[in-house]
Amino acid sequence: MIGKQRILRTSVAGLLLFSFSLCSVLYLESIERWVLEWFMVLRPNALITSLWESPSMDIHVDLYMFNWTNSEHINNHTVKPHFQEFGPYRFKETMQKVNVVWHNENSTVSYKRRSRFDFDEAASAGRLTDPMVAPNLLIVGIYQKMLNWSPMLRTLMLMTLNLYGKEKETSMVRPAGDWMFNGFDTPLLKMSKMLPSNLMPELDFPYEKIGYAYPRNGSMEIYGHHNVHTGRQDFNKLGQIARWRYNNVTDSSPRCRLKGSAGEFHPIPLVKGRNISYFLPDICRELEVDYVGTTIFEGVLGYVYKGSARNVANGTDNPQNSCYCQDNCQEVRSGLLNISSCWYGAPVFASYPHFYQADSYYVDHVDGMKPDKERHELVVILEPKTGMILEIKARIMASLLVEPRTSGIYRKSRRTFFPLIWADYNVRITPDLLTYVKLIPIVEIMGKVCGCLGVAMGLVLLLWYPRQMLWQKHLMQKIEINSLDTRSPEPLKGVEESPLLIGLQYVPAIKEGARAS
Repeated sequence: MIGKQRILRTSVAGLLLFSFSLCSVLYLESIERWVLEWFMVLRPNALITSLWESPSMDIHVDLYMFNWTNSEHINNHTVKPHFQEFGPYRFKETMQKVNVVWHNENSTVSYKRRSRFDFDEAASAGRLTDPMVAPNLLIVGIYQKMLNWSPMLRTLMLMTLNLYGKEKETSMVRPAGDWMFNGFDTPLLKMSKMLPSNLMPELDFPYEKIGYAYPRNGSMEIYGHHNVHTGRQDFNKLGQIARWRYNNVTDSSPRCRLKGSAGEFHPIPLVKGRNISYFLPDICRELEVDYVGTTIFEGVLGYVYKGSARNVANGTDNPQNSCYCQDNCQEVRSGLLNISSCWYGAPVFASYPHFYQADSYYVDHVDGMKPDKERHELVVILEPKTGMILEIKARIMASLLVEPRTSGIYRKSRRTFFPLIWADYNVRITPDLLTYVKLIPIVEIMGKVCGCLGVAMGLVLLLWYPRQMLWQKHLMQKIEINSLDTRSPEPLKGVEESPLLIGLQYVPAIKEGARAS
């Protein structure tokens, strides 16, 4: 006889296994999301935090310089500025987050970013000593600032420029390395450092050199202080910018609240058809990229996002961008974003390389631009369940607006946007991380299979002893029936032994003829 305790324990175990397995099959996506949320929330000493602080991604930046080949014709309206592209100059970036401070009261974390750029000469098509000619960025920036100065201050500045002989320099020639990360100084810049900042705050410049990418190499200050959400209170805000340089708006666009991913995280799971956005400190604003479809990236499903003409349109063509150009901001034709305030007042504009997807006006006014979808399109590929970066090709160009002025070296020039430099920022997932990402669908399949097996095993355990007991009962009934059927019957009594026939004898019938005789 099977013990009742054994039957009870087996049935309870089967019921629990069946229930747990069934729930795991029905709510597998919810369970998976809960596990991901628990794993991806930023918290001190967590594994994801270590990966976030020192990303193990393959990051390299290809820089392309534009050499102004006919700078002597700056004041000739019939001659378009001509540019020759040099590059790529490849740099490998090593990124690290430093000065990390956790703010539990609002579930945010603050940090500063330090990046190291090492020149990869073998993968580069140019040398850092290549001479490059470009417009006089410093003079153009001063002329732009002078528009808001008093007449007396403008006159004083023009006298200073004449004194130093810099008023006649329409262009500057420097090695490519100086234009990029090394930077260079000028007598005018040295002069501005000698003036007290309170005497002429308009000329206050925080660095001792100028350069397109100076002082990004090894500096923490250029990218500014970041404050992002950890996702602990609201997982949908994980990695989203909360404050930059201790404010929730930028100085250049006080009407636009900060938003967008700081680069590493996005609200997951990603939704088809929904765009994503990044906050880019290099342009001091958010840049949205549009969802375009899916792809298979080395065996992994990825969502594809691309930069469109709408993303770089002016506030008239795209009202979402209207808050970035207010008051004295100079709005231009679609395709360029005014980032002057990010360049200390110099009239610098951001766009896709070679004015790709911009108004044809920009390409028509210069020679040497060859917009190409394959080389100049901004592309982001993300894994949809984790939001992990599979590949990024962030391509952006900086241009300088040179306009004719009533006085100065550019008074006879034509209004032109001079391309200066463009960057192809490549981020690619490492093979090790890609291996883990490839395990995600395998784990999902295994989870479903194990769940189904658990349901089956739970039913077996739950019904094992009741079925065995029913089978035993049925077997016993069958045995009883068979025992009755197979019992030997009592022999039948012969006819002779029948009490009704005792004393009777068999007499054969007599024929009639015999009877008559």
